[in-house]
Amino acid sequence: MQQFRRFTATLVACSSFVAFAVPAVAGAPQPQAEAAIKAENVRWADAFARGDYEAIGRLYTNDGALLPPGGDRVTGGSTIAAYFAKGYAGEKPGTVSFSNYEFYGNDRSVTEVSDAEIRDHHGKLIYRGKQILLFLKEDGAWKLHRDMWNDYATQKSDSR
Repeated sequence: MQQFRRFTATLVACSSFVAFAVPAVAGAPQPQAEAAIKAENVRWADAFARGDYEAIGRLYTNDGALLPPGGDRVTGGSTIAAYFAKGYAGEKPGTVSFSNYEFYGNDRSVTEVSDAEIRDHHGKLIYRGKQILLFLKEDGAWKLHRDMWNDYATQKSDSR
């Protein structure tokens, strides 16, 4: 009888672990979520190309944040808009494109790992980096919640 109780207790503990641990494991979101996230990326890129940084700020959750390399956290849509307006002040808007997508999540939160390239208005590559974006569903719409990126190493020319 004692062995049966231990077995039952062990079984309950293991099944509790599985019940709580499995949802925490990253999985592939539904194809609809991936398509919706890619559509949000298009909206972000379109706003960037127009120089409409206020529109970019509206694509983030109320407490959305940028986590730029070497810089302080930038929180809130209007502060995010100001960050991009200051960063690109006096420049004609360029283009941004995203590629090499990986998606993890569910119907409430999705993490995107991708590459980003920014080109000036002449088409010259001015930035190439990788990013991790966390999207949350807020009031039925996908919004950026965390936006973190860093550069790819620059290629040094061979001086031989």
